[in-house]
Amino acid sequence: MRRKVRLGLAAIAVGALLASALLATGGSAAPTPDRPTKQEIAQRLLQRRAQFMTPPARAYLSMIANGNRSFSQEPEGSAAKAGQPQARAAAAENLPAAAFANVRVNDPGADRRIDQTTQSETTIAVHGNNVAVGYNDSQRTLLFLTAASSLSGYGFSTDGGRSFTDGGALPNAPGQVNVGDPWLASDRAGRFYYATLAFDQFINLGVSVARSDNGGRTWRAPVELIDSANYGFYQGDKEAMTAGRDPTVASRDNLYVAWDDFFCDPTFVDCFTGLPVARSTDHGASWQLVYADQAPLFGPGCSFQQYIGAQPFVDSRNGTLYVAAERIEVNDPDCVGAPEVRSEVIFKSTDGGQSFGPRVTIATATPAARGADGITDVLFLDPGRAIRTIEFPVIARVGGTLYVAWNDGAQGPSHIRLARSTDGGATWSLSWATSGAANELQPALSGDAEGLHLLYYRVGGNNRINVLLQDRSGATTRVRRVNTRSFPGVFNAPQFDPIIAFFYMGDYIANVSSRGHRYFAWGDNRDIVRNQLWPQGRNDPDVFFARD
Repeated sequence: MRRKVRLGLAAIAVGALLASALLATGGSAAPTPDRPTKQEIAQRLLQRRAQFMTPPARAYLSMIANGNRSFSQEPEGSAAKAGQPQARAAAAENLPAAAFANVRVNDPGADRRIDQTTQSETTIAVHGNNVAVGYNDSQRTLLFLTAASSLSGYGFSTDGGRSFTDGGALPNAPGQVNVGDPWLASDRAGRFYYATLAFDQFINLGVSVARSDNGGRTWRAPVELIDSANYGFYQGDKEAMTAGRDPTVASRDNLYVAWDDFFCDPTFVDCFTGLPVARSTDHGASWQLVYADQAPLFGPGCSFQQYIGAQPFVDSRNGTLYVAAERIEVNDPDCVGAPEVRSEVIFKSTDGGQSFGPRVTIATATPAARGADGITDVLFLDPGRAIRTIEFPVIARVGGTLYVAWNDGAQGPSHIRLARSTDGGATWSLSWATSGAANELQPALSGDAEGLHLLYYRVGGNNRINVLLQDRSGATTRVRRVNTRSFPGVFNAPQFDPIIAFFYMGDYIANVSSRGHRYFAWGDNRDIVRNQLWPQGRNDPDVFFARD
């Protein structure tokens, strides 16, 4: 199915309240037995699929389903149930020495609202000495979202990452509010692009992309990738973006953004879930939308399928586009409580994202931990501190070999699983990149002439967190520590930050290879904040950067 959108260039906010001007859900067709309202669609999605959504998406649906102004993502009782450590590694630690200088990206001095001090979930764009780092930022909003709220923050560097300037928040397009889940990319000409989730004036949650022509110092207003007015209901989630050569016009870079969605037409007769991929051939000025896969929003009985964590990747040798994602399926036509089946899958396009071949299953995936709330996959650390987990795939290429990695709980603890393909994604072989008693999660991959580079969080003895880099070249594997100071989780069960989701410590970290260097960015809780609510101090989530 191909859907064209003509547009001109133009999350984390889960404890906030949405301004009343954005809450009307008028325009929905009157309910009939086969034509539900927007509110009923949201209620059904929450009943069946809440555990497979990120907090911005869950918060959005809760707002619509409840018919009120609460923009809250938490299921009832979460705070009461989230208390005990769930997975603890052995106390003994044998970590390599820190191998990199660490540079702070955000400016804590700009955090002027008490306890709205979360910066995490990182992404990087690089061109020459210009480096931009995007991240979720809870500072630029009140406890109500307004037209000036923006939860998509960034910092920039003009000296290759040796120092950073906090750029504040990405500007909103008129009628939109940026709500995080950032993803950055750069093209060969040095243009930078910033993808984000955004609410729009039709009370839909879509994906928008902004452009910077000065190395990430300033940004144009984002362009929405869907024509929201054509939908009665639309919810996008967890977008990712890449830039790469066109398969026919080798000198041209195309932009690709992939995400997962739920949507209904304006009559609420046709409702679907899918894996959309938006393509721009004119540097983000206009976008064409296709679906790598699509299915009815609600299957027979209690059956359904959906995608999450889509990741596009372009083979720079020939312009072939790959889109990896996690697929979640429940085959339960009689509503007997059949379990979900999770798998890592990949789609391939050889015509620049205009069409896709059939889905290829890489492997089944196993959640690392299920939280006490019964909804969120979460790894509990010390009391009141946790990290939610999900099996988002990441993808890279070294020579003629494709690699996909994700965190997986099949061996008990969360470890990094690595898949490789030498035939263009048609078949895959599997191995474990990590093992042992510790938990590893949130992998980020890059590849270059020096080999494969795997970055990840490691939760080890005493539940301290470190960022490790595993370099693979031929039969040689080297592990180095990226952060100079280990750190604990933050108080997020319940959450110290009124804008942020329970259990949140970001869903991904960043790892980019460019011109012989590797660039890393991650959420880091090493610093202590003291205020009238925390006179003894609490760990504060900030963004740090390192370069190899």
